Amino acid sequence: MSKLTFVDCGNLPQPRKGQPAPERLVEGNPQFLSWDIAQTADGVVRSGVWEATPGAYRSIKGETFEFCVILSGVSELIEDGCEPRRIVAGDAFAMHPGFVGTWRVIETTRKLWVCRD
Repeated sequence: MSKLTFVDCGNLPQPRKGQPAPERLVEGNPQFLSWDIAQTADGVVRSGVWEATPGAYRSIKGETFEFCVILSGVSELIEDGCEPRRIVAGDAFAMHPGFVGTWRVIETTRKLWVCRD
């Protein structure tokens, strides 16, 4: 069995559909699609592709570390107490445990993500 997993964005598995929890919704009606790609045997490290439609919601990472690469779209991340940061295709960033802020999707945004819980 291969120890490599490739991400083919043109041939993703069936997505999970979702949306922000009502208490985290800030504006609009953002809808999420999530494609699970790979994870460690214990599920502590996971990866996948995520897509969201326009709207805004509160993002609260808790104990999760997440590394992201924006594949398409335009969004804005607003960490509480900080200036807004516009993110576009090609941008890469990490959200550290304890991150709290607002994710505003301006144009439908797709990202590749890796999380460690």
